[in-house]
Amino acid sequence: MARLMSSTELQQRIVEGEDFVLIDILNPEDYQREHIPGAINIPVESLKERARKDLGKNQRIVVYGDSHDAEASTRAAKILEELGFRKVSDFDGGLDAWKNAGFLTEGSEAQIVGEVTRL
Repeated sequence: MARLMSSTELQQRIVEGEDFVLIDILNPEDYQREHIPGAINIPVESLKERARKDLGKNQRIVVYGDSHDAEASTRAAKILEELGFRKVSDFDGGLDAWKNAGFLTEGSEAQIVGEVTRL
């Protein structure tokens, strides 16, 4: 069973430059609109095919989706594990949890945190 990962832990892994693949399982339109920086888009429907072709069995993989369908990322993690991937984590809460934690996103409707100007 895939391990759940918090937004704080995911952010820490990104900042530390840990080697892992972050997979956004949403449809391409939602991904283009907004996603976590560094994420690649592999919708659930094409996950089996793309995982076999594009991912290594020993890679660390983190999957996330939308908080409105929390079960989708759990299903995606299970699919990867059934294909033989052993280092799979499920990002708990998805994109909404990421944004609610105040972290940046990329895309056409990205959440940008402004800098504070000191006078």
